[in-house]
Amino acid sequence: MASNGRLAIIAGGGELPHIGMKEALASGEDPLFLGLIESDFSPRGMENRTIPLHITQVGKILKTIQKEKISRILMLGKVRKDLLFQKLKFDLKALSILAKTINRNDYPIFLAIAEEFEAMGVKVISQKIYLKSLLLPEGRYTPKKFSSQELKDIVFGMDYAEKMADLDIGQMVVVSDESVIAVEAVEGTDETIRRGGQYTKKKGDAVVCKSPKAKQDERFDLPTIGIHTFQVMLESGCKTLCIREGETLVVNPKEVIEFATKHKLNFCVLGKNGSKVLNGSQKKITSL
Repeated sequence: MASNGRLAIIAGGGELPHIGMKEALASGEDPLFLGLIESDFSPRGMENRTIPLHITQVGKILKTIQKEKISRILMLGKVRKDLLFQKLKFDLKALSILAKTINRNDYPIFLAIAEEFEAMGVKVISQKIYLKSLLLPEGRYTPKKFSSQELKDIVFGMDYAEKMADLDIGQMVVVSDESVIAVEAVEGTDETIRRGGQYTKKKGDAVVCKSPKAKQDERFDLPTIGIHTFQVMLESGCKTLCIREGETLVVNPKEVIEFATKHKLNFCVLGKNGSKVLNGSQKKITSL
């Protein structure tokens, strides 16, 4: 059931805001979208619950939160990193927040914005609260068992993906034969996979690893994959995708697993038991 005060979803692009909205409505919330125009957000029939706002107008966002009596905020969806490097006209409040950050990486900016909300008595809540159905337990979700080299690459790659996330560089690496082939930065997931595939396509053994930080702040930027991730892997010649248990969101898990299986791609979730469980029984999704 909903707690006191209204929930606002600051919504970027993609499916996550809409999944969060659906789950929030089902739990008895009266949620509102604050749709970020520059992120290509679409209300999709929720126009009566949507207030479109420019990402550059932070002052207006704060005033809207006050006007709508928002007490909790959920931040979901894609916001392109390269927007910070374009010649956008930020308002004075946005500029003052940017001035407080140590750099223009994601986390310091998210943290500074959250502090502004907290100062107003508005709490930024964990992304997991209304996206629990997108978190998969550890195991292998596609039929083919891994070779010893593939298991080594998975462990190696997940370790480096976490290190890159800890440095606020990106959340993904592509590896082959225990070598890092590509590292995600401002260009995003798709281009990282394409770049990794470019160098490994002949062998067809590239492992794509996506991980949060060791101590990920659940309010911001949880790693996310979906069927599009596997489509790009298929086009690029990358073979295996591994994510971390309980920390990476899988949009439409059943469809993702069916697509990966159909196209003979591998998908696994690395958990506390490490790679030793990945060659056990194939995990099945039946309730989603």
